[in-house]
Amino acid sequence: MKKLFFPSLALVMSLTLTACNNTDTNGISQQEQSSAKQESPGSGTELVKFPEGYEKGELFTTVTRGNTYEELYTSREAIEAVQDGQPIPSGTVITLEIYEDEELDQIFVMEKRTGWGDQNPPDMRNGDWKYQSFSPDGSVDEEADIGRCFSCHANAERDDYVNKLDEMKSYDLDELTGSKDGSTESQIIGFHAKGWEVKEVAAHMDGRQDVLDEESGLIGDEIEEGIVQDVLLTIYLNQLNN
Repeated sequence: MKKLFFPSLALVMSLTLTACNNTDTNGISQQEQSSAKQESPGSGTELVKFPEGYEKGELFTTVTRGNTYEELYTSREAIEAVQDGQPIPSGTVITLEIYEDEELDQIFVMEKRTGWGDQNPPDMRNGDWKYQSFSPDGSVDEEADIGRCFSCHANAERDDYVNKLDEMKSYDLDELTGSKDGSTESQIIGFHAKGWEVKEVAAHMDGRQDVLDEESGLIGDEIEEGIVQDVLLTIYLNQLNN
C-alpha cells in the first residue's frame, strides 16, 4: 500500500503544477503580454487626438512620391519658433495628409507635449513626440504600425525628430496663406491694393466692366495689379450672381 501511495501522490502533485503553469501561461502571462504591448514604442498614441481644423493652419510643404502626394500642416507659432532658432514649442501638432492616386488615404499626426517622452523606453524615445494615424473620416487607423513612426523619425534627432524641419525654416509666412480652405480674404491678404478703389457695378451689367478706378493713378506693379484686379472682379461677379 505504501508503495502505491507515493507514486499516486507524485502524480497528483505533477498534475497540480501543470495546471498552475497553464494558468500562468494563459492568464497572468497574457495580461503581462498585453501590458507590455501597451508599453511598446507605440504606447500613448491615444493621447494624440484628431486635430480638428488643422487645414486652417500653415501648409508649409508638399511631397510627391510616385502616385503618393503629401501635404504637411502645422501652426504659425511653430514655424515662427523654428525660424527664430527656438525649440519647437510644447503643444505643436504636425499633420500629414497622404493621398494615394489623388484620393485622401491617411492622415498622420505627430504631437509634442512636455513629458510625453518619459512614457516610452529610453531606447525608443523621440524627444516628447507621439504619433497617431487616422482614416480620412478622422477615426483612428487601428491597423497602423506606430512603431515604424518612431524608427523613421529617430533619424532626424538633430532636427527635433521632424523630417521636414528645413521646409519649416524656409517657409515664407508673408506669402499667401497655405490654408487649403482659405477664403477670398486670405487669398489677397499678402498683397497691397495700393490705393485701388472699387467702382459700383450696376446689376444689369454683364460683368465685363472695369471694377477698378484707373483714373486715380494709384496703380502698383503689374503683377499685383493683375492679381488684385482678378480677385476684386471675381468678388463682384459672385455678388451679382447671388
